[in-house]
Amino acid sequence: MKLKTILLSLALVLVLSGSALAAKTTVHFFVIPASVPTEQLTKFNEFLVHSVGGFTISRSTGGSMGLSGPQYDPENLSYTVAGPKNVGKAIKAYLKKNCGLSDVFMLVWPAERVE
Repeated sequence: MKLKTILLSLALVLVLSGSALAAKTTVHFFVIPASVPTEQLTKFNEFLVHSVGGFTISRSTGGSMGLSGPQYDPENLSYTVAGPKNVGKAIKAYLKKNCGLSDVFMLVWPAERVE
């Protein structure tokens, strides 16, 4: 009976340690206007590579309810950035300071990288 309990405990530890060792990450999704000048975008992309390690970007179209009614933005850039910690505030601060954006739509959530 004692050996069986030890083996079950060991199996439980191995299962839980696998979960604890899984690659944890934080995903950032944000949208900026495609009208940001190319030079500023290039510097921003370099900032992302150096501070987080990389990014994925795609063109997108979106809409929202503004103060004067529906607004449609035909040309946006949607970024997805994954890193070991939440760097959303640093990204927003960079975009406001260096790209002149007054606000940035951003979602951040914890994730687990599949290996």
